[in-house]
Amino acid sequence: MRLLLLEDDPDLRGPYARRLRSEGHAVDEVDTLEGARTAMMDVDYDCLVFDRLVPDGDSLELLAEMWEAGQRPPILLLSALGDGDERVRGLQAGAADYVPKPVRLDELALRVSNLMVRSTGGSAAPVRLGRVTIDRSRHHVEIEGRTVHLTRQQYSVLDHLVVNRHRLVTTEELLEHCWDCNRHLFANPLHSQITRLRSTFRGHIVFASVRGQGYEMRVISKDDGADDEIASSEAS
Repeated sequence: MRLLLLEDDPDLRGPYARRLRSEGHAVDEVDTLEGARTAMMDVDYDCLVFDRLVPDGDSLELLAEMWEAGQRPPILLLSALGDGDERVRGLQAGAADYVPKPVRLDELALRVSNLMVRSTGGSAAPVRLGRVTIDRSRHHVEIEGRTVHLTRQQYSVLDHLVVNRHRLVTTEELLEHCWDCNRHLFANPLHSQITRLRSTFRGHIVFASVRGQGYEMRVISKDDGADDEIASSEAS
């Protein structure tokens, strides 16, 4: 999933971004409200992580603008203004969570993960797709009880397809949500990730490509004779 991180202190922004990327998120970094406004004009972010006070103002101003425009992404506020009244102000302004600074990196990662699960209509319960189990709160995947080791990028693509498994997901949508602004504009790394997911989940999940459009997921039941369908989906 793709996040926007607003933090003006580079000594904090760097560790925050690295930890969130290690959890499989694509992270764009900005250090001003204006930078955040510009970034949100181009990308529909899955989650926003905002420091309260930055050089050009208070993030609550930006939250007010977003709510007035009908934008309701999950927002986590971080702030040295951590007393009860300030936390209430932040939540009233539209933040889904508010964490006083200093914040531990593991707590930051957990709070962001919980926000993402809730925002996509999920719950704390693992998602079970046939013989595959996906614990989205822990980024943990199993096939028939056996742990599946995925790279953060592979997990990110899988997670977005799982959340949207009842519809076709376009290639452009996957690239936007699973890669950040560091991706080369003319590079398409998606094909290699889909190929690896097909290999990993062969016999359990089909990642079918719809030529010129995107991808659809289908869970294979034990009774399915899916070899022909898998071969067809991989060739297209």
